[in-house]
Amino acid sequence: MLEETEKTVFLFVIGLISLNRLMVELLDVTIELYEKVLRGTNCKVETNKKPKTFKKIMLIIVGVIVALSIIGALSNNTSSTTDDKTNSAKETKSSKSENHEELFAEAQKLFKDGSYTDAIATVEKAIKAENKDEYTKLKADIEAKIKERKGKLEAKFDIKEDKVENITFISPASGVTKGLVFYPYIGVKDSKKYMLLRAGYQEDASKALFVFTSIKVRAGEDLEELKFNPMDKLNNVDFMGSGMTEVVDIGVKDKTENLLTKVIPSNDEVIVRFEDISNKTTDYTLSKEQKQVIADILEYYSYLD
Repeated sequence: MLEETEKTVFLFVIGLISLNRLMVELLDVTIELYEKVLRGTNCKVETNKKPKTFKKIMLIIVGVIVALSIIGALSNNTSSTTDDKTNSAKETKSSKSENHEELFAEAQKLFKDGSYTDAIATVEKAIKAENKDEYTKLKADIEAKIKERKGKLEAKFDIKEDKVENITFISPASGVTKGLVFYPYIGVKDSKKYMLLRAGYQEDASKALFVFTSIKVRAGEDLEELKFNPMDKLNNVDFMGSGMTEVVDIGVKDKTENLLTKVIPSNDEVIVRFEDISNKTTDYTLSKEQKQVIADILEYYSYLD
């Protein structure tokens, strides 16, 4: 675009210079004829000079026509370029208008479907493109719904503050109970959120594995092995009470996040297998209640800034 503009300006300047030069030539011929009239030579010049003067006049006329044609063509081209820019701007504005309307419609659908975080992100894009009252109202409605959902979810959670480390932990109120332990929990430190998956079990000493070294999750066609450091496990043995508790906290990233957010919700049967160093295994199946706990924690996590 810049090269085309430079070319146009260059040709325009050349046209003006040519026209100026031709006008100077025309002035010279006019003066020459005027001088001859004053000398009494009449407009009929000498035989050997007439063709030269006539030729000059003809060249000047042709040159003027050519120069004016160049300038006229360049003027039309500039006008056309301006029109193209105007039309392009109109098309962009029209496209932008259609885009924010589509975003608003999509935000309404997401809100209706209960995807509140996606809905508010989408309506904010619509507002950025075109700030309308109906857009800001939808945003306010979504924010009110998120606030309501956070309150309901918090009633199900155990929220603890570690004032020394300045960390807030948010976990299911039920915590560790008999049988399978498998739930994510949230940590918030210095306004930054993160999530850990707590996996393990609580069993009578006679049923529990002494030390598990591997955790595998089977969900439909997907088989995921959870990676962890065995040294990070938490162990507790209470022969007279709860029995043996063994759990480990695993950072929720990449594959583990995909397992919790997509794989587990899309499969009816999810089996968690614990295996010890001697290849002895114990299998558990996630209950409907445990799946709901996972969904609640993930939903609440999405609402945190």
